[in-house]
Amino acid sequence: MSAKRQRPVKTARSKMSKQPVKHTAAKSSKSGVTGQVRIIGGQFKRQLVPFIDADGLRPSPDRLRETLFNWVQFELHDATVLDLCAGSGALGFEALSRGAHYVTFIELQPKQAALLGQTAERLKLPASSLAVHVGDALSLIPTLALKHRAASVAEQTNLQSSDNAFGYHLVFVDPPYDLELWVPLLTSLIENKLVNKHTLFYLEDRREISQTLQGLAYNYTLLKETKMGQIFASLIQVQIEA
Repeated sequence: MSAKRQRPVKTARSKMSKQPVKHTAAKSSKSGVTGQVRIIGGQFKRQLVPFIDADGLRPSPDRLRETLFNWVQFELHDATVLDLCAGSGALGFEALSRGAHYVTFIELQPKQAALLGQTAERLKLPASSLAVHVGDALSLIPTLALKHRAASVAEQTNLQSSDNAFGYHLVFVDPPYDLELWVPLLTSLIENKLVNKHTLFYLEDRREISQTLQGLAYNYTLLKETKMGQIFASLIQVQIEA
């Protein structure tokens, strides 16, 4: 996948109707599963992704996910994706369903992380297509960077772009809103060189992107944005020097 793709830089605002989020009730309670979301496109379309009841875990509504993947549909083939604060994993599994080569999931809750692994097995995804890391995203980013750099020294990986700029192609940044983690997460990703100037970042918040990223020490370009109900969703690129 070429890292040097031409992307629009003009903001495109989509108007979406306000609809309640519909999650399928889960049948099993022994494992702590309280709900399921459906993959909405690609080879795993209509497959269910289960999730537990945990603070801050709120799968993105179907309509919002559909809009997101319309935005990035031409960027997903063979892409490497980072799903920070993965939660249900709906975004990461949707990316794999639509052609992403590799997804790294980071999830704080051990039970939910175990469900991500079970979902991957049920979808018969090869182990080489994903990794699930359990823990706090901010704490794990430096460790993740060290692992990928070691791998890139041993062999050329898909995190090594054509112009030798190390980084994921697409990053989902959707932490629990009350934790105010957007700026710390982006800053850590940049400082640990897990992303580059070509990386696409998808963010969700209750505020517009200018408020969400207030205090970010890097300039960014807003590529796409929309609002659904009380949620603002944005797709950006950060101006990172090589």
